[in-house]
Amino acid sequence: MSITVQLEPDVEARLIARARAQGMSLDAYVRTVMEQMAAVGGPPELSLEEFEAGLDALAEGCEKLPVLPPDAYRRESVYGDV
Repeated sequence: MSITVQLEPDVEARLIARARAQGMSLDAYVRTVMEQMAAVGGPPELSLEEFEAGLDALAEGCEKLPVLPPDAYRRESVYGDV
């Protein structure tokens, strides 16, 4: 089967650069990427409990992060040109 895809020039240029970096032709690179995407499928369907467990695992250790002083949230602290 053959598929034709119209790409914006900047997207095509990025794909060509990635293909070259992998030592592949553009056709081979795009075919590989598409096959990988097809193999992965859609997003996993998680139960609410699984989702919350994932969030808990992501947040683990956050209590050890330093607390920033209130001045750190002022505009002048973020943007030096003000």
